[in-house]
Amino acid sequence: MRWLLVVAASGLMVSGAVIGGCGSMAVDEVKQETLSLPKNARLLEHLRAGVLTGTGEPWMAAYLPSLPLDARAAGSEAPPVSEAPGPIVLVHGTPDGMGAWTRVLFGEDGLAGQEDIYALEVLGHGMLGVEEGTVTFQRCADHVAATLGALGLTGVTLVGNSYGGEFCWRAALDHPDLISKVVLIDSSGLPRTREQFLSEEVKMREWSIARLGYLANTEPRVASALDPHFDGAADPGRVKEVFLALQNRGNWNAMIDLVRDENGSRALELAGLDAPTLLIWGELDQAYPPATFGATFAERIPSARLVVVEGAGHYPHEQSPARVAREILAFHRSGLGGAGR
Repeated sequence: MRWLLVVAASGLMVSGAVIGGCGSMAVDEVKQETLSLPKNARLLEHLRAGVLTGTGEPWMAAYLPSLPLDARAAGSEAPPVSEAPGPIVLVHGTPDGMGAWTRVLFGEDGLAGQEDIYALEVLGHGMLGVEEGTVTFQRCADHVAATLGALGLTGVTLVGNSYGGEFCWRAALDHPDLISKVVLIDSSGLPRTREQFLSEEVKMREWSIARLGYLANTEPRVASALDPHFDGAADPGRVKEVFLALQNRGNWNAMIDLVRDENGSRALELAGLDAPTLLIWGELDQAYPPATFGATFAERIPSARLVVVEGAGHYPHEQSPARVAREILAFHRSGLGGAGR
């Protein structure tokens, strides 16, 4: 979240003249331009979409089926079905989209082809946007669970980063029949004091004009916020992707809603999370440092095991994708899950 909040705070300080000259991009245009990025070509090939019964909200996912064993990377082995009953499902953070997972999917030793994989798009984010209503953590968790239902998935290994991590663990608490294992990557969900929120987050939570920030969104501003998390050189495709998501007013407002909804209200329920849980944390995460937040998740979740990725920040799946892919795959295939930490 931190770099997005930098974007927001910076954007709110531009002149009224700049603000007056910009507007919201329609979500259909965000989708078209996002899927046209070369980095997302393989996602586009596998895209599925529909409408959720009951709510009428849209859902979207990319499905990448497992390949035959002889077509997989050297050294890969197919686990017994009993140890991996369902697919791996990836859930992005805020206000990102499924494109956040392209490195861990398609990079060297990536997940694609190793197992059945789904990458979800969450309501109020990326290519889905949101038509109306406040976007909360619970609404996003419900949307993730409803998307699993629409796809007919059960027994899944549910993987989420940052705010997406909280969407996942809430969904796992509410729908244990759908979710067998959980992977949390630098997840939100624990209470934070005002001093623990970064200054940009405080502005997003408290400034009355925060919802106007999308009007000043630019690619250079997004790049300047992203670069420090990628050794000074964020991938241009990722910069473009985030820029496009933030061009839509609904996505921007959803981000504001979620920043203001981050309150740790269900943190005590983590003790009731029965699913084996793998915690993957970037060593240098400034928003949720592993020594405090990662360790607390490990203490509260009965079957949790914490893995700290050296040299990575808040996005280890993008900074160390091969390492993260190996950890996810081994956990998914392990009959022991995260037990016995």
